[in-house]
Amino acid sequence: MRDNGRVSDEVLIEMRAACKRFRTWKRKEGVRGFFANFLAREWQTVSALEGIDLTIRRGEFVGLIGANGAGKTTLLKCVSGITPVSAGSASMFGCDSFELRDEHKRRLSMVMGQRSQLWWDLPAIDSFRLLREIYPVPREVFERRVAESAERLGVADKLQRQLRNLSLGERMKMEIVGAFLHEPDVVFLDEPTIGLDLVSRETIRRHLVELNRSRGVTIVLTSHDMEDIEETCRRLVILRQGRMLFDGALVDLMARVYDRRAIEVHLEPHSAGWEEALAPLLEPFSAKLERSAPLSLLFSVPASAVQRFVPFLFERFAIRDLAIERHPLDMLIRQIFQERGPGAGAAP
Repeated sequence: MRDNGRVSDEVLIEMRAACKRFRTWKRKEGVRGFFANFLAREWQTVSALEGIDLTIRRGEFVGLIGANGAGKTTLLKCVSGITPVSAGSASMFGCDSFELRDEHKRRLSMVMGQRSQLWWDLPAIDSFRLLREIYPVPREVFERRVAESAERLGVADKLQRQLRNLSLGERMKMEIVGAFLHEPDVVFLDEPTIGLDLVSRETIRRHLVELNRSRGVTIVLTSHDMEDIEETCRRLVILRQGRMLFDGALVDLMARVYDRRAIEVHLEPHSAGWEEALAPLLEPFSAKLERSAPLSLLFSVPASAVQRFVPFLFERFAIRDLAIERHPLDMLIRQIFQERGPGAGAAP
C-alpha cells in the first residue's frame, strides 16, 4: 500500500544493538613470516559495526554518511540480508534480514555505484526484460514503467545500446531504472552518483525524490556528496568507525547550519594575514577561524553577529573581496566528527 510519499508508522527496517565483526589474520613479512602465514597465523577481530540501533519506517528517505570504512556498506548488507550480523538483530518486513524469503526479497532492491546488476554485454532493454521475468511484472505495466523512467532520466534513446557502450552516467541511470522496475518497497543506494557529472547527479536526485514522494518508496542512500544528502534526504544517519554519531531529521541538523554563516575573506597581496594573537578578538563575536591561507581566511560566525563582525574584519585586514554564505553542511558534519569520539552514542 502506497502512501504518496508520507512517512507512515509501519516499520520496515529495524536494528537492535547490531554488531558485525570480521575475523582476519595479520600477514607477516620475510621468509619466516612466509611459513608462519601458513602454519601459525596471528588472528585478529575487526569491528565493522558496533551497537547500532536503527528504525526506518515506510516512506522515509534516509541519508547514511561517514568516512571510508565507517561501516555504511556493511550496514546496508546486514539489513538487506547479504551478510548476517555477529550480535544483536537486524530485521526487515518483520523478518530476520538473513532469513528473508523470496516474497520479502521481491520487495527490495539495491544499487551499488561500483557494481552493476545489469548485464554488461546486453542492451539495457534486454536486461530489463530479464528482470521482468525474475520479478513477475505484467507486460503493459513493464512497458509503461521503462518508458516513463527512461524519459525522465534522459536515456530513452539509449535503451537499445549495449551497457558497455554507455557512459558512466548513462549506465547509472539504467541501474536506477532497473532498481525501481518492480516497484520495491525499500531501495538501497550505495554511492549512486560516484564519478558522475553535475547534470547527471542532478537528474538522478530529482528522479529519486519524485519516486519517494509519488510512490512512497523507502530509500536509504549512502553518499560522500553532501549535495546528494541535502537535496534528497529528510533524515540523516552519521557513522564513524562502526558507531552511530547522529540519527535525526535533516531539518534539525540544518537549523544548526543556518544558525551560522561562513565568511570567506580574500586579502590584498602583500598585506598582513592571520596571526594567533588575533584569536582573542574573535570571542566577543563567538566567531571561529575555520581555515587560514596566506591570502584567504574562512570564518564561522553566528548569523546574529554577522553585521558586527564584518566591520571588524575591514578594520583589521586589507580586504580585496568578502563573501557571506550559509555554513556548509560538510563543515558541520566535520565538526560532529571532531566533537564526538568513536565511543559516543547517537545524538538526539
